[in-house]
Amino acid sequence: MPTGQKSTFTFGTTGLSLDIISIDPPSESVDDIPLPHLGLDLGDYIPYEPGDLVEGDEFTLELANDMDSDIGLRTIETMTWTKPVQSGDSSGATWAFDGYIKSAKENSFETSERATITVVVKVADEVTKTAAS
Repeated sequence: MPTGQKSTFTFGTTGLSLDIISIDPPSESVDDIPLPHLGLDLGDYIPYEPGDLVEGDEFTLELANDMDSDIGLRTIETMTWTKPVQSGDSSGATWAFDGYIKSAKENSFETSERATITVVVKVADEVTKTAAS
């Protein structure tokens, strides 16, 4: 069964490098364009077609908080998500894209618990997906 072990997320310009606890990848979506017309009969379904533009959405990363990292917002940089290597492959699949850190929130500090920070990354351009090999 595949796991998330050894998945990485690389920030190209800022070089932010914290231990990754979890990665919640984005969904990709297109708008629905309704195509009603006068030729439809009462009770007909409205026809639709997909929009031309894809919304890249956002990654949510939970990272170990080292208390020293300065997480800068709004810097557009090349980012790469490398998925874990699966049985029979020598490298994991990758998604490379331009994006920026949209938000960063230090999570609750609890006694004897790991300090974490949640970072939301906006996908700002087309995602180049490379298959595992």
